[in-house]
Amino acid sequence: MSLAVNFMRSSPRWRADAALRAVTATGLMTVGVIHALEIQGQLSGAAWLTIGFALLAGVAPLAGIWLLIQPSAATWTLAGLVSLSAALGYVLTRAIAVPGDLGDRGNWLEPLGLAALIIEWIVVILTSLALSRPQASAERVPANTGAEKREASA
Repeated sequence: MSLAVNFMRSSPRWRADAALRAVTATGLMTVGVIHALEIQGQLSGAAWLTIGFALLAGVAPLAGIWLLIQPSAATWTLAGLVSLSAALGYVLTRAIAVPGDLGDRGNWLEPLGLAALIIEWIVVILTSLALSRPQASAERVPANTGAEKREASA
């Protein structure tokens, strides 16, 4: 139970880089806006795809806002998973013909889709960096200097 609580809890490590959080949140909000703009074009296609676009249009900006308000490992993970799932969905629908969306196969250069894909991969990279970076300097235990070692041995 405490592991889950610690995973959700905000710490200085996750708050340390406001610029990284702001760029990631902006990317998520942009992904949401792009997918909201594309919903109209999906209405004549498969219902599952329209629902996916609508969910992404709502979840991506909310994940970005949550990252700004309550940064934690959980919010960084959500940001990465939302963007990764959107990017993989784009690649999937372009690589193979999926039910209800046969026309997008091979359509790699659709302008808004390509813009979203680039932003999604940037967000994935930023979240990977945030989740893999060492703890913030405020949380590090200072190393003993030579003078402290001499005092400790005396």
